Amino acid sequence: MSTPFAHRRSPSHPPIQAARDRIATETEKLLRAADGCLEPRRGQLLDEVIVLNTPMARTLASRYDGRGVEGDDLTQVAFLGLVKAAHRYRPGPGTDFRSYAIPTIRGELKRHFRDNAWTVRPPRRVQDAQATLNTAESRFVARRHRWPTPAELAVESGLPLDDVVDAQSAQSCFQPLSLDAPVTGGATTQLGSFVADPSEPYELIDQLESLRPALQGLSARDQLILRRRFIEHRSQAEIATEIGVSQMQVSRLLSRILTQLRSTLAAA
Repeated sequence: MSTPFAHRRSPSHPPIQAARDRIATETEKLLRAADGCLEPRRGQLLDEVIVLNTPMARTLASRYDGRGVEGDDLTQVAFLGLVKAAHRYRPGPGTDFRSYAIPTIRGELKRHFRDNAWTVRPPRRVQDAQATLNTAESRFVARRHRWPTPAELAVESGLPLDDVVDAQSAQSCFQPLSLDAPVTGGATTQLGSFVADPSEPYELIDQLESLRPALQGLSARDQLILRRRFIEHRSQAEIATEIGVSQMQVSRLLSRILTQLRSTLAAA
């Protein structure tokens, strides 16, 4: 049965997909060989794995460009994550190195920002606007039973539209998105780590593959909602119009779907 995500399995970028498959096959051969070796041969085989997968590490590091850390430093941190993944991974049925390495590398990059670089502070004007907008938004939703557009929020709050846009853009400086939270208490996997950058088709395929077992437990409509919201970045209002429900219902549906995904991922 086809689903809204099914077509992503087909290699829309044949040369990239072929290269990925070749690297994955060679990586697994090297890791299986290393698993049965002693030093120094084991170290030599793992070095080959690391070199073979450096493009993946560079790609992941590049996603964090422009956040106040030099690109070379990010690349070195990503390489550190790759080295850790290579040395910790154990091949076995139903496992593959890439699915293990990507979260490991991302974890190193996020840890680096948390410990060394997370010092961005929005202007005071934006901080004050954020507090005002939170109150205005709550009033609007209680009265209209949907989320306001930036223009409506400007009217509701009495703030200039530019201030509203700036404050909404800086939202992550004050309150991390819920997708950054662990999938469940005590877990290390974050649901947000499965949401790919839509400008990276190669990585988008990888992230959907990682989520595929959990997605199979969702209805076709739930999968469509996730696709529209997190891959195509449609607004809740646009999704509501498409599936014939209210914007408030879309908000509730998203909350339920993400809760279901968290539970499925935590139990996996």
